[in-house]
Amino acid sequence: MNSDLTFLWEGGKKKRESNGRIFDFRPEGSARYGNRFELDPGHGRFVTKDLNLRHIIAEKKWTVEIVMIPSDTDGKIILLPFAELLQKRNTLTLKSKSLAGSSEVRFKINGHDDPLHLVISLTHSGIEVYQNGKLTKSKISVDKSPLSNELSGIVVGGNWFGRLYRLAVYSSHVDGKALYESVKSYLDSINQIVPNLKVRCQLKKKTRLPRMRDLGPYARCLVYNLYDVKQVLEGDLTADVIAVAHWAILDRNYVKAIPSQVDKEFDLIIEQYVLNPQLKSERQFNDISNFDAPLFYDVSVPDITELK
Repeated sequence: MNSDLTFLWEGGKKKRESNGRIFDFRPEGSARYGNRFELDPGHGRFVTKDLNLRHIIAEKKWTVEIVMIPSDTDGKIILLPFAELLQKRNTLTLKSKSLAGSSEVRFKINGHDDPLHLVISLTHSGIEVYQNGKLTKSKISVDKSPLSNELSGIVVGGNWFGRLYRLAVYSSHVDGKALYESVKSYLDSINQIVPNLKVRCQLKKKTRLPRMRDLGPYARCLVYNLYDVKQVLEGDLTADVIAVAHWAILDRNYVKAIPSQVDKEFDLIIEQYVLNPQLKSERQFNDISNFDAPLFYDVSVPDITELK
């Protein structure tokens, strides 16, 4: 492990360390984990607790390594004490600050469908960007609205609909090509995307929405509904009746637009429940009695009534 590694998080791994201490991201609002335990912030965000990276501002060199699938819409990807990464279509903008001043760097990315390995470094000559092991042409300018946050840890997401699989922070310059070579097998595994289905279904039986006090110590929960399949719009499905797990409460706020009207038809985007191990530890409510129906998970991006 690189001795200058200050913070490391990778989806699916139990240890997320910073200087020998274990940290994790906490979901806020409608943020969720994906089926590889990656961060899927959507309309919410993920934050670290009791992590302090403000000392990086004083470093003459640093490196941030990111593995992600970019969003297909605009949004805020990551906020650090010393940098902020934003996406606007196929352009990423990095706003950074150091003792030497503030700068803004813009660079293009190639689409948003495949995993992207991104290495951004502060060097003696300025900001250096590598994408998938290749040095990227970027446009550097003086930041007219310098980064002024008082953040000490990390925030992932801000109406950003991409997915974050790995994040590392180094207090030195690390070669982007070498980092890419070290994670190529991990990138290949991310490419094995779980296929989803788009189906038109008629709600047959629903689970009542739980009350907040029913959650106990939990802040989130899923409910199960039973559907008759009317039409398979995308993908392959032979079942005539399916059960679907929907998010009902996130961050102790009710999720909007959960299918609730019996006999009404809904278009759903779903994945096999068994391929989503991140759901096993979540609070779940089930009033349906058909235990033979194949079980799926609603992967549409949820929104909640309000953020706490």
